[in-house]
This record gives sequence, structure tokens and C-alpha cells, in this order.
Amino acid sequence: MNTQTKIDLLFSLLMSLLMGIFFSGFFTFLAFGWTLEWITAWAQGIAIGCPLGFVITYIASGPIRAITMRLAGVTK
Repeated sequence: MNTQTKIDLLFSLLMSLLMGIFFSGFFTFLAFGWTLEWITAWAQGIAIGCPLGFVITYIASGPIRAITMRLAGVTK
């Protein structure tokens, strides 16, 4: 496995964890308020959101990077 692949996998893992934890917590809090049900729903959201986020981030990172480079005017 080359260095760029390792970086892409690690980035996807960390970004999906951050986004999954934050957004599942935020939106379940809006739905439930500060209750025990909120914590349960948050845990379920993390369990679903993080793996899904990882796959989406890993698949989309290449095309998004290419679009970003093109919009920034950076050539390889």
C-alpha cells in the first residue's frame, strides 16, 4: 500500500468519525433534547453514520480533490 492510499484511508476514517459523532449528536439532540433517549439514539447514529461516512468519504475524496484543484487553478 502506497503512502497516498494510507493517507486517504486515514483521512477518511478520521473525517467520518468526526462528522458522524458531531452530526448524529446534533440532530438527535434536536429531536430528543437532553434525555436518556438522546444518548441511545446518538449511539445508534454513530454506529450507522461512521461506517457509511467512511465509505462515502473514501469514494468521493478523489473526485472532490480533483474538482478543488481545478477550481483553485492548480495543475499537477
